Amino acid sequence: METISVLSAWISENESFFSGMAALLVLSGFIFTTLRYFRQSFAHKVSEHSVAVASEKITLQKLSSPSPHPIQFASVDGLRIAFNTIGSSPETLIVCPGIVSNLHVASHLPAIRDSMNALAEFSRVVCFDKRGQGLSDTVLGTTELEERYKDIEAVAEASSSEKFFLMGISEGGPMSIRYAIESPEKVKGLILFGTTAKFVQSEDFQIGLPEKGLDALAESWGSGRTRSTFFPSMSRDEMDDDVYRGLERLLAGRDSMRQLVGYMKTLDVRDIVPNVTCPCLVVHFSGDMAVPARLGRALAANLPNCEFVEVAGIDHSDLAKSPEAIKAIREFVINHS
Repeated sequence: METISVLSAWISENESFFSGMAALLVLSGFIFTTLRYFRQSFAHKVSEHSVAVASEKITLQKLSSPSPHPIQFASVDGLRIAFNTIGSSPETLIVCPGIVSNLHVASHLPAIRDSMNALAEFSRVVCFDKRGQGLSDTVLGTTELEERYKDIEAVAEASSSEKFFLMGISEGGPMSIRYAIESPEKVKGLILFGTTAKFVQSEDFQIGLPEKGLDALAESWGSGRTRSTFFPSMSRDEMDDDVYRGLERLLAGRDSMRQLVGYMKTLDVRDIVPNVTCPCLVVHFSGDMAVPARLGRALAANLPNCEFVEVAGIDHSDLAKSPEAIKAIREFVINHS
């Protein structure tokens, strides 16, 4: 009994200690319960997101549906050049597309859609279809560089872009270089992505693309074989092969592609590259199989006031998958605004 009395006295003397421990245990239980709730909730949300991403399968119906960005038209040489704008930042970035484009398709094809949306986070992005392509008026035969670069001026005027940054992607690179030289007072900075001053191989340009390779591109167009060259990282869960073949045919017919490849063979702006006076940024994916990085390095080496950024990547034009590339472009725009 004496022992019990002593124990009772000790408990009474340390009542505050035990109350604190009890409170701590209760609080711990609350914290663990709360953490378990948030963990389960987060896991559920991640699961929902994963299901949503997996179910976002690209279809031809989706690719051919109207762009959510209103289509406008510029006029040049009696032709209508289709363009649209994305974003509302003070700085304007006019994007000159690659070998073939369609504004409706571009608005739904993740590689292009997400890239333009990423650029629109820090600029007003103006996209357009070159003459003879997409939603722009068709042309008979093949147009030359001297005609094509004027599309940029027409779009700049129609979009009220007095001074802007100009971005040339792939085949759009040479015409962007030409425009920057012809209108230096309008171009704040020139961004060249996955492009070159000359595409085809020659005796004085051994690093170029073999002519047979370009011909094969035209002859296989519509068969889906370009997938491994242009979009090797795009899974077939996202776009199956039948849809990819349909995508090629939606963008251009085989005869049109033959004409475009023929035009690419004539492109050579190496002699005027040193005349560019605005700041330049050349961005290239190290694993680009359509336009190898060696061509981007050679271009950058001959451009005055140029920064060259080579980033990891294998797709030809999917900027959205490269935060490093987007960061480089953002910093270039900010530094030269």
